Order: sequence, then structure tokens, then C-alpha cells
Amino acid sequence: MKTKKLPSQAETEVEFWPDSPEILPEDAVIIYTDHSHLNLDSDRIRSLVNQITEAEGRQIHRLEIVLTGAEKLHSLNKLWKNADYDTDVLSFSFTDGSLIDAAVYVSLDFAQESCKSYGVTFIQEASRYIVHGLLHLIGYEDNTIEAKKVMRQKEDQYLLHAGLIKV
Repeated sequence: MKTKKLPSQAETEVEFWPDSPEILPEDAVIIYTDHSHLNLDSDRIRSLVNQITEAEGRQIHRLEIVLTGAEKLHSLNKLWKNADYDTDVLSFSFTDGSLIDAAVYVSLDFAQESCKSYGVTFIQEASRYIVHGLLHLIGYEDNTIEAKKVMRQKEDQYLLHAGLIKV
């Protein structure tokens, strides 16, 4: 088995499953909560992730979703992207292949603060970050006005289908 260095709190090497898609673990979506008082329902996250990957024709080799605080995302943003500012979600892909082998870090603090501004619930806002991060891993970008529009439409589509938002 090969190991890859993950940008995790422990900064330890993590063993990954073999690259063969025939040897997938029963549960390839791993959710870590690294927050003192905020959390999301793991089953709902897995359902949302599965819905998106199925609709987009993608498979997950291993996907770690880390629900954490603003300070952690700020430090990861600075360390890995050389960007010294707060952010809501960061995605790290560990492969160029068609299988998703990645980590998505979500700031639950950011979601709790931003949801009030947008008139949505904490769950809706945090779920949007998860969808956004996963869409980046699939290949969607948001670096132009048109790309941002497509990204937002995709986010809304998946959140609507999951029953997290209404039209």
C-alpha cells in the first residue's frame, strides 16, 4: 500500500487502499468532526456525496470530509495555498485519475456566521460548502463569472435534490 501525506491536524501519514477499484472499502467516505460544539449528520453527508458522485458519473476511492473550525481552515489555506485569509472550504485531491481520492475541509464556524447573512440554516450553508468542495474535486471551477454561475447552479441542483433547499 502506498502512503500519502494529508494536510491533517495530526500531520501523520495515512495509509490508502490499493489503487484497484475492485478493492474498494465498504465505506469510502470518512467524516471527521474536529470542532468543539458544531457538527453535521454523517449519514446525510454520505447521502449527499453519493448522490453527487452518482449523478456526475464519478467513483470515490477515498474521501475524507473534515468538519472543523475557521482557525484550522485559515492555517491550511496559508500553508497549502499561500493565501493568508479565512475561507469556507478547501479541497485537496491526491490523484489525477477518474477515482476521487481526496480530502475536503469545511469551516463550521464560517457556515454558522454566513448562514445568517444569506437567510439560510447552518445545515444548508455547511452542506453547500461540502457540495462546493466536491464539485471542485470533480473538475468544476469558479474562477470566471460563467464558471461561478455553473457552480452555483450545480450546488443548488444537488441541495434541492437532497431536500436541503426549496425553489
